[in-house]
Amino acid sequence: MKLFTKILSIVTSFFLINTIIVSGTATAETSEPRVALKAEGITGTEDLIQSTNGLLENNLNSIVLPDKNDKKIIINNKEDNNQLSIGLPNDMNLANPKVTDSGSYEYKNKGSVDLILQPTELGVRSIINIKDADAPKEYKFDLDLPKGHKLITSYAYFKGTPGDGFDTEEVFIVDENNIIQSVFGKAWAVDANGKEVPTKYEVVGNTLIQTVDFNENTAFPVLADPDWVAIGACAAALTWFVGSNLFAAAKIIKVKKYIKALGGFKESAKLLVSATTWEEKLRVGGSAFKSLAAEITGVSGLYVCSKFIKK
Repeated sequence: MKLFTKILSIVTSFFLINTIIVSGTATAETSEPRVALKAEGITGTEDLIQSTNGLLENNLNSIVLPDKNDKKIIINNKEDNNQLSIGLPNDMNLANPKVTDSGSYEYKNKGSVDLILQPTELGVRSIINIKDADAPKEYKFDLDLPKGHKLITSYAYFKGTPGDGFDTEEVFIVDENNIIQSVFGKAWAVDANGKEVPTKYEVVGNTLIQTVDFNENTAFPVLADPDWVAIGACAAALTWFVGSNLFAAAKIIKVKKYIKALGGFKESAKLLVSATTWEEKLRVGGSAFKSLAAEITGVSGLYVCSKFIKK
């Protein structure tokens, strides 16, 4: 809920560190991208990355954003050359994007739904702009994954482990060894008044489905967002730890509790690897982060996290 609390407070006053390539044929519109600017008021802009000569750089991935009439976002992992793609919601047809000064890409679409893409330091947000009650409530994102990889809900991933029933309401992409490689953070949606709109994820094969349950009382437009992040070695090791049966059950249950309190694996990963001081991590994560750090310090298999939790 930490993420939604942040979102709601701002409203009231939808793959790891990446390189993002904007398609060379994309032509930005010149009119003001008003919906994207509104989205930035909700998500903030501090984690957005901008293009230099058409190239947005991070460390591990390259991402090609769609041009007019393209149907997917393409992500290439620079370490292992694996490629995955995230399809556009409901296979929508896009116009050329308008780009904000901060780096959000607003794509207009004929009909009741537009799309805003925000390349970030850890991945990409695909923000659905639901303009009116004639819009569908269900949005399907088809994924093309590397061989052996699959989509799985956090509930299904942790079923049968200590603390059975643990669910951060996230969706994971796991590799052939069942190690989490990236995460879709918990679904969120807000209406024009900043009110939370019920929303959830479902996984069918390699399709991520977000349902946004607006009704006659909903103030439009509604913004909703599958936020994809590549979580890095430390967070991958952490998810392996809590999904295993190799450690004391009580310890695993405690770590799960602290991760959920921090807002799930996406938010925990961002906090663990953020380039901030120990004091700043504590200020943001509070007692849950301090307790998490204490529980994982010195644990065999989590040595990759050590440099991130030094005081």
